Amino acid sequence: MIRAVLIDNEPLALHYFQNKLHAFQQIQVMQTFTSVEVFLNELPTMEFEAIFLEVKLQELSGLEVADIIKTERPQVSVIFITAYHEFALQAYEIGSLDYVLKPISHARLEKTVARIEHEFSIQQMLQQATQTVLNVQCFDQFAVYSNNSLVAFKTEKTKELFAYFILHPNIPIHRDYLIEILWPDLDYVRAKSNLHTALSYLRKTLNTIGYENCIVFSNKYYIFEKPNIVCDLYDFQKLHEDFSRLEFPSISLINQCLSIYKNGLFVFDDYEWSTAYKDKLMKSYIELLEKGFQTTVFSDTERAMEFLHALIEYDPYNEQKLEHYLYTLIQAGLHEQALKIFQTYTQKLEEDLALTPSSTLLEISKKLIVQHK
Repeated sequence: MIRAVLIDNEPLALHYFQNKLHAFQQIQVMQTFTSVEVFLNELPTMEFEAIFLEVKLQELSGLEVADIIKTERPQVSVIFITAYHEFALQAYEIGSLDYVLKPISHARLEKTVARIEHEFSIQQMLQQATQTVLNVQCFDQFAVYSNNSLVAFKTEKTKELFAYFILHPNIPIHRDYLIEILWPDLDYVRAKSNLHTALSYLRKTLNTIGYENCIVFSNKYYIFEKPNIVCDLYDFQKLHEDFSRLEFPSISLINQCLSIYKNGLFVFDDYEWSTAYKDKLMKSYIELLEKGFQTTVFSDTERAMEFLHALIEYDPYNEQKLEHYLYTLIQAGLHEQALKIFQTYTQKLEEDLALTPSSTLLEISKKLIVQHK
């Protein structure tokens, strides 16, 4: 959630713009001001990531207020909402993110919000990069980097143990459970010895890169006390929480999640214990694709078809879902695209399984052929 502050000396204009922002659930309006003096007095106690303001204000101009903000808080996104086009150049010279002319359309405001989200994500990554040296990659291949150099683990089991801890931070894990999942085919005594060895190697590796004492043992339980690290899995989880909370998540948020997910968790790592975790993330991935398809099918045909092809690739023989996708395309007036999807499905079904589509799908295809002609 991006916290925002609004300033306009006209109460009605302020109220109107606040109502416009209500359509964007990713923006949370923290406070509104009609007085620059009051705003500046409260500034030291406020936390926000974006500020929307008018150029023409009393006491100080909007340009002067923006200059103060960018000097004291350079990471804050400044957006001017005004009827005066002649100050745009000065606004951009100060470092404003956008300059929007009144009256404001929803489509124009969408672009502004997308820019704010993009800037916000960059600021978050920069903040993380300055606070930590450890970067953990879980999607595609599990890898750990310290100061941009790949961390070499003593053994593959040491690396796998760290991967398990990364997926289960701040959770007590019984010693015997770790033995069971990491060395299921060994006798208990030998497996226990292997665990102690792997833990010793892992602690030494973490100590050398500045992460001491983050693995705690107490009463047969290990806890990985998550240090301040950059991890693509944690980033995905946080963004997906935002996605799940919003009734109408933005396409930029969906794209952010998908770009992190890539091809899935531990794609090139054979960790049997991670299967349930992979399945859970895959469900999240499908949710993102489906919402992306629904969001773009009436406005961005090319992107909608990219989402749809990814969905069908994941579950190519699910006729119930295919029917839903075809009906959605038809409702959007994309009859040609729907027909191509059906024809591709029919060919794949015949080649792979020697089957024909259901009667319902055949009926849909007949209507599509008639409409296409």
